[in-house]
Amino acid sequence: MNGPPPTVAATPGRPVLDERTRYEPRGPMERFMVPLLAAEIDRLLGECREVLRPGAAVLDVGCGRQPLRSRIEALGCGYVSTDAAQNADRSVDHVCPIDGDLPAALVERGPFDLLLVTEVLEHVALWDEAFRNFARLTRPGSHLLATCPHFYPLHEEPYDFWRPTPHALRFFGARHGFEVVDIRAAGTPLDVIGTVAATSWFAPAARGVVAGLASKALNLLRRALFGLAASGWLRRRVASHGSGYLANVALLVRR
Repeated sequence: MNGPPPTVAATPGRPVLDERTRYEPRGPMERFMVPLLAAEIDRLLGECREVLRPGAAVLDVGCGRQPLRSRIEALGCGYVSTDAAQNADRSVDHVCPIDGDLPAALVERGPFDLLLVTEVLEHVALWDEAFRNFARLTRPGSHLLATCPHFYPLHEEPYDFWRPTPHALRFFGARHGFEVVDIRAAGTPLDVIGTVAATSWFAPAARGVVAGLASKALNLLRRALFGLAASGWLRRRVASHGSGYLANVALLVRR
């Protein structure tokens, strides 16, 4: 067979995804979110040094094409993967939804020292079931590293259910025996503005010169806002404050 095999969905009708192999932006929409996540995941992995010892067992939940695999294996840890669908590389060890019944083979490979749940929970419909399974797959002292968007366009539809807050992660974690080590709202209003500019456009709503000029002016403004938001020069000189942010990041420990 020429080329990689197609994705096989665990759930009929689940979309075939163009999944990332590295945490690098692949277009304007990802310009702000992806570097932010890469930095936050690196930071949180640094906080997991006590569990990421050689021989530790790590489960990548919703692994996609496993952009974190090489990082985990370089530390001498055992890497196991699960996702709701098989990926194009056929490298997912256990295909199952994390909010459903877990296969016995996956449970038997636990308990895991660290669960990676990065950009997954917005696609999980049943959080209680998911966190119950997280508890089932871990033991006291195990860590759960989770990220999920707070402001981001709909994606992987129709499997895009939530834009949670840090309070949601804290609540469901505590409900199932996890305590917060580190939790924060990551990103700034400038990141939000840049993401809006990257994913918006304007067209005339009526015929006529005025409507055409207005839409062109707004598109010029949109491009200018994107450039300013992405500008390192501006970020070194202006700090943006407010309630807008891009992502939730959390490190929890099982008690």
